[in-house]
Amino acid sequence: MYPEYAEIKGKKYKIDTRYTTALKCFEVIDDKTITDFERALAIVYLLFDMIPEEDFDIFLEKATIFLECGEKERKELKKKKKDFDFKKDFKYIVASFMSDYKTNLSKEDLHFWFFIELIAGLKDDCILNKIRDIRNCDPSKITDKELKNKVIEAKEFYDLEEKVATKEQQKSADEFYKNLIIWKEWGRNEWRRRCYKNRFR
Repeated sequence: MYPEYAEIKGKKYKIDTRYTTALKCFEVIDDKTITDFERALAIVYLLFDMIPEEDFDIFLEKATIFLECGEKERKELKKKKKDFDFKKDFKYIVASFMSDYKTNLSKEDLHFWFFIELIAGLKDDCILNKIRDIRNCDPSKITDKELKNKVIEAKEFYDLEEKVATKEQQKSADEFYKNLIIWKEWGRNEWRRRCYKNRFR
């Protein structure tokens, strides 16, 4: 069902399909301290466990297709604002897999494509999706002042940009997440309707 090999000029090459390897590739992609060429070399090496002497561009193309789960064109997806990060949100991913699937990611070598499908299938009320909803929420659409301030504080705490949260922000974010009273009263769709610029992602 999921690819294990890449076929290049009639020959099959084994791909390291583990989700942990793919996540390392994404770390390389986000690494601003290296050149594009170094980035390409690292990705091919991580997925194929070697640097080919010939047809490197084809190997890189196959690696890219694998990391995009077979989707060659994802223009609409790329236009959307990023609402989660594999590395920064990994603890939330682990917690969500435990709550929804009773799966301990530290003991599983899941195929990357299966891993992505499981993320897509997580329940609305898992911690990862709650945090993603907070990041996507537009406070300017909220009329209740108290709720608006809480959402702004929570968005600042869970923002994906590198920053150090103050103790006050940590406390406020924790309180907001633990309670999520409005979430419980409205339900997720109503939350989205009131907070998002667009009703659905």
